[in-house]
Amino acid sequence: MRDLHTCNILIVDDTEANIDVLSDLLSNEYEVSVAINGNSAIETVASNKPDLILLDIMMPGMDGYEVCKILKSDPSTREIPIIFVTAMSETTDEAKGLELGAIDYITKPINPSIVSARIKNHLELQLAREELKKQNHILKDNIRMREEMEQIARHDLKTPLNAVMSIPGMLMKSDNLSPNQKDMLLMLEESGYCMLEIINNSLDLMKMERGSYQVNPVPVDILTLIQQIKGETRNLFNKKGLAFDISINGESSDETQTFMVSGEKMLCYSMLANLIKNAIEASPENDQIKIMLNDGECQIVKIHNKGAIPIQIRETFFDKYATFGKKEGTGLGTYSARLISRTLKGDITFESSERLGTTLIIYLPPVSSIPAVTAVKKPSSPQSGKPATFDKERIVLVADDYSTMRHLIISLLSQMGFTNYVEAGDGLEALKQIESQQIDLIISDWNMPFKTGIDILKYIRSNKRLKHIPFIMMTGEPKQAKVVEAAKVGVTSFVVKPFSPDLLRKKIESVLTQSL
Repeated sequence: MRDLHTCNILIVDDTEANIDVLSDLLSNEYEVSVAINGNSAIETVASNKPDLILLDIMMPGMDGYEVCKILKSDPSTREIPIIFVTAMSETTDEAKGLELGAIDYITKPINPSIVSARIKNHLELQLAREELKKQNHILKDNIRMREEMEQIARHDLKTPLNAVMSIPGMLMKSDNLSPNQKDMLLMLEESGYCMLEIINNSLDLMKMERGSYQVNPVPVDILTLIQQIKGETRNLFNKKGLAFDISINGESSDETQTFMVSGEKMLCYSMLANLIKNAIEASPENDQIKIMLNDGECQIVKIHNKGAIPIQIRETFFDKYATFGKKEGTGLGTYSARLISRTLKGDITFESSERLGTTLIIYLPPVSSIPAVTAVKKPSSPQSGKPATFDKERIVLVADDYSTMRHLIISLLSQMGFTNYVEAGDGLEALKQIESQQIDLIISDWNMPFKTGIDILKYIRSNKRLKHIPFIMMTGEPKQAKVVEAAKVGVTSFVVKPFSPDLLRKKIESVLTQSL
């Protein structure tokens, strides 16, 4: 905050003696400027805004009331505090001055100590208001930056990430790859999932902290996630010479088993990945990580290692930024894990001692806790097990401002047997393609330059000639409001980025089969 001594006070009075008294009183503490009438006061304020104005009322020509009225009506000078200093001592005079926007009213002859104290108090308040306004601007800028970063994470990062995660799986279906090439593609795919975890963590963590995260519980197989995390952390395991033991209800698990909970796959993955990696780092070398899964009224996951949690952080183990002895530790792993567990209507506790090591105990709701959903009759579809049949000569429009995503979708269409497809890199180009030729299916991103996917959808649904075209909307922002908006306009299907090629394939097959 600025120093009081840098403040400028404007004295407005037509009497030289009054100006001298106030100048002598204030010039040692503040910067002082003078105006001898209303017009010169307005001109002075316009050229050099003071921090406070001492304003006489009775002046020839423009009086103090009029000066105050003009200054308070101008947005650029409205915030300057004005104190009337006048011989007019009637209550009605004071009331009129305050009604016009003055902050104080001092009667002549002045008491120097009282005037000094009042000016000091009002300047301190004014500087505090300025500082608060500055902080408010900073806060608004931070909110805007956070929203922009969320937008970048949702769309600008997730769209290219979709290619990183999808292309390896498509390539691995080829018969001419060596084992080493397949391993490299698998590593690339796993890296994509790790990147997605980081993006989702940053976005979802903020929502969970604000209490605005909306959980959509589905059955999640925890055992499958653990096996996936085990594969992703194999280098860490091998480096420390650790063994990995998984049991279900006291018996060793195998690949045919499942352990289902109510949750969201990505949240459960993120929570378990944080805790398992934490256990690996804390475990002594050449030892064992045990994961014990137990069915009951709630599903229990225990993660045990022989390392003990340092006494210094046991009371703050789940607190934000709590860390000890890790040079690169952020203190967010266990914090985010418990936040996720509680968001999923569960919890996490721990038991730790030097003799027994550490056991993290995760409580998650069972599948039976998922609210029942009223079944909706779906359009007839091909019998299970039979490939969907539809005309592969149909023309598909692929609209996305990210060229790699367009190429990925076109590659998938080619694998499915399609030979007719057109591209659009923005919304206007997509509309031109729709108007210039017959289009049988539209696969469009939501966020595009010039015209968005929802703009295109509204256009075709309002056009009698085009309204029948099936429309698959892609987005990196799976907000409920967006889903509802697209559904109201008439979207045929909705795909959230990043998605797997198999998911989009099924969406395309389903949409085209239903449109027969």
